[in-house]
Amino acid sequence: MAPVMNQIINEQLIGRVKDFIDREERPALMKVIDEMRPADVADLIEHLELDERLYIFELLEPEGAGEILVEIEPPVQERLLDNLDNEVISEIVHGLDSDDAADLVGDLPAERAKEIIESLEGDVSEDLEKLLPYPEDSAGGIMALEFVAVRADSSAQEAIHTIRENREEVQNIYYLFVIDDANRLVGVVSLKDLVLEPPDKKIRDFMNPEVISVTIDTDQEEVARLVKKYNLVSIPVVDKDQRLVGRITHDDIIDVIEEEANEDIGLMAGVIHQEIAEESPWKISRARLPWLIVGLFGGILAAWVINQFEASLQKILALSFFFPVIMAMGGSTGTQAATVAVRGLATGDISMFNIGKRLWVEMKVAFFNGVLLGILLGMIVGFWLSDYRLGMIVALSLIIIVLNAGFIGAAVPLAFKKLKIDPALATGPFVTTTNDILSLLIYLGLVTIFLKVSA
Repeated sequence: MAPVMNQIINEQLIGRVKDFIDREERPALMKVIDEMRPADVADLIEHLELDERLYIFELLEPEGAGEILVEIEPPVQERLLDNLDNEVISEIVHGLDSDDAADLVGDLPAERAKEIIESLEGDVSEDLEKLLPYPEDSAGGIMALEFVAVRADSSAQEAIHTIRENREEVQNIYYLFVIDDANRLVGVVSLKDLVLEPPDKKIRDFMNPEVISVTIDTDQEEVARLVKKYNLVSIPVVDKDQRLVGRITHDDIIDVIEEEANEDIGLMAGVIHQEIAEESPWKISRARLPWLIVGLFGGILAAWVINQFEASLQKILALSFFFPVIMAMGGSTGTQAATVAVRGLATGDISMFNIGKRLWVEMKVAFFNGVLLGILLGMIVGFWLSDYRLGMIVALSLIIIVLNAGFIGAAVPLAFKKLKIDPALATGPFVTTTNDILSLLIYLGLVTIFLKVSA
């Protein structure tokens, strides 16, 4: 067997693979595939056309196909599954870990998923029926049912024997979970401690009873936060009675962190539920259009605000030159504050216990920035229009606008978190459009008052 190596996917490699497929040189193609890791093969497949992807999958053994399929980006994976027979998918699912199998089957249409589950062997089918009802963003939805557990009264030697018995079924064993007679989680043992202790020593005598665990309904974001906080490589999952039902390993947590980050970035940019690898223009358009429509109507509302101050603008037309500056400063300040708030909430650096302190910090920052920017813009306006009184009004407007934008940018994500709404929804188009409208109202309102006082 050829040694497996890390492979950089480049145009030369893609061209070679396409050439092998065109000429149907299967041995040469399989030699290339065998020398690559599953993740690299998945990356390669994502650069090919659908018929070329299917050609490769026809050559793969079910186990190898499964290892590659779970690494492929969801949109590409979905198109592949649509074009694979139920029998092929069943063979692939049979060789996967329970959590990967559940993810794969869970993304299929309900009727097709039911047919595949019914075609599987008893144990695999039962595992899927246990996992599929859990929400996909919960601990139950991302856990695997394969783990190694021993009784507290077992000896170290018996525990090692249990690991050996389960080495084919359970991969990447990091901790040995300890349970009582009712299958309740009571402790954990690291492999290091297990090997170093005398063979006849009881597990209860050296296990760690302070186990960090999660329940099956814990949100995946909270699971990721716990794993990050306590530097875990695996975390056990228990039911409401503290019975051990599964485990979540670090590779699944990495996927969760990436998924949550992508979701937050997408919401902040006004791109809802768009996968990066998505190839369908219709699906991409559907993901981006909602916030664009919101922005469109927000712009119309801003135009209506400007129209209400038509008389003021006719008196001093030059003030309209500074609309882009005013709106840009408000939008940028709001986005900065909102981004920091969303990121802090996601990482746990900002908690719901210190909302007042966080808002006060943002207000002080906004005031400091607003005063400096206001003075600078006021001096420029005064010099440009030869009217320093007008420059003072513009400066005061900008100070208030930056203060307002800083408060909204920080407060809205915190309020959304309190209401159990994704805070990332508060950034991007939401904050920008709101700040644009309020900035215009503040700016034109102060100018109008100034004109009336000066008249």
